[in-house]
Amino acid sequence: MKPRVLFVQLIAFFCLAQTADAHSPTPTIFTYRVPEAYVSSTPSYEASLLKLALDKTLKEYGPYDLQAAPKINVSRSVQSIKANTFPNYFASLGYNENYGSPDDISYVRFPIDLGLLSYRTCFAPQSNLEQLAKINTLEELKKLSIGQGRGWVDGSILKYNGFNVVEIEPYPNLFKMVAAHRLDLFCRGANEVKEEFERWGQTEGLGYDRHLLIYYPMPIFFYTNSKNKEAIARVTKGLKRAYKDGSLQALWREHHAASVDFAELEKRTLFRLENPFTKSIDFDYTKYFYQLSKTKSANRSN
Repeated sequence: MKPRVLFVQLIAFFCLAQTADAHSPTPTIFTYRVPEAYVSSTPSYEASLLKLALDKTLKEYGPYDLQAAPKINVSRSVQSIKANTFPNYFASLGYNENYGSPDDISYVRFPIDLGLLSYRTCFAPQSNLEQLAKINTLEELKKLSIGQGRGWVDGSILKYNGFNVVEIEPYPNLFKMVAAHRLDLFCRGANEVKEEFERWGQTEGLGYDRHLLIYYPMPIFFYTNSKNKEAIARVTKGLKRAYKDGSLQALWREHHAASVDFAELEKRTLFRLENPFTKSIDFDYTKYFYQLSKTKSANRSN
């Protein structure tokens, strides 16, 4: 091929590439929260689910760039949402109507963990496990102190139900205080407990109760700044589409089935509590919830 012809072809290719690049849509940046307690090197369920929802809506909304925000606790996450600190920042949080004004903070109307966080099993002092196995009434359970992270909505729910709640931060100190017998219980979601047991279970003095199962409805939603209207619409559509075709449930099982099996929920005595903060939710989130086939319900009183 003659040099002049080759030169012309290269110029034409370069111009075509530049034109194609100029007309390519710019990816929309999405940012997701990494909880302060997250230690795994693999993407969390929440990050993977957000990616799934975005993948399901590529045709309508175009490409995206999903980025992790710095690790922060719940309170700082809410502050970051209100301040719109990160582009299209989505944080998975337990429902709480007191996070802020709807003008500042909104949530995607889909319970992303299918209600699994509603089921709580507890770490306890190793020396107390035999005593815990004898608890069969709610009044007996209320005599125990329960540790919670500062700012977690669980603390308000438990206080509403008459429990003695001790709020502690940072989060790892809760395991240490239970092991030292300074707290009676530290209860974790059925989706969290296996990984945490593997990390903290060898702590001297720390035990894991196999008798109690505490339930209060705790929908987890993706929260974001209210100005991110298109992002909210996209994630909502993507989640519902993934649920309808079963890919969301498959991802849920991939991340949570082992922890559910570890917790052996159906072998426990179930204590049902009320969550007063869900009364303002105006759609039926419970239709998506994971349901146990059978449990033994606790007595309400002595």
